[in-house]
Amino acid sequence: MFVAEINNTRERLLKATAATIDKGGEGAVRIRDLTKSCNITAPSIYHFFGSREGLIDAAQAYRFSRGQLQLGDAFASAIHQCKNKTQFVELAHRFLATMFSPDRRAVRNTRLNVLGNAVNRPDLSKELARVQEESNVVVGEALRYAQSKGWVRDDFNCEMFAAWLVGMVNSRRLIEMNGNHPLGDEWDVIAKRSICMTIGIPEPARKKSKPTKKRK
Repeated sequence: MFVAEINNTRERLLKATAATIDKGGEGAVRIRDLTKSCNITAPSIYHFFGSREGLIDAAQAYRFSRGQLQLGDAFASAIHQCKNKTQFVELAHRFLATMFSPDRRAVRNTRLNVLGNAVNRPDLSKELARVQEESNVVVGEALRYAQSKGWVRDDFNCEMFAAWLVGMVNSRRLIEMNGNHPLGDEWDVIAKRSICMTIGIPEPARKKSKPTKKRK
């Protein structure tokens, strides 16, 4: 089996298992169902993941990191297209708006669900630490490039900032437990201000409030 085919098979298994967990939880993961949906044999699953539990841990880590890695890769790619600090600041503001968007509430909920599952499971915790470290490196290297250009402060560790940023984004779930909070925009202002102050760029302009209609 070629390397590309091996990676493709592993990816299909992770996606299928993650989708199963999304719908029915870990208890819904059945090897027989996965072999049918992915058109593979059971030994392939044990070859890649060692056991059903190993597959579930890997799929949970995939659920935790899938959106985060895409955003990190996109940010890392876009930052090298910036020609000056102004363009970098505009880029950073766009990504902050995306990360804190109410539309990504389901993504944040999934991450917290995975973290909760990892509390008493050392193997899952190790897997999450591994994928988070991968993300830290991607974002950290991009920020280090910005540091070399003088666009951000140079007195913070880029990888640890990347990890802290994920924690900040996930914590928005605290005001989303009962749907979109009426003061959610105020939370975003505080969070974005903290992030921008840490790296040394201007914070985004506040949204203009809609004018109220005068009563007749």
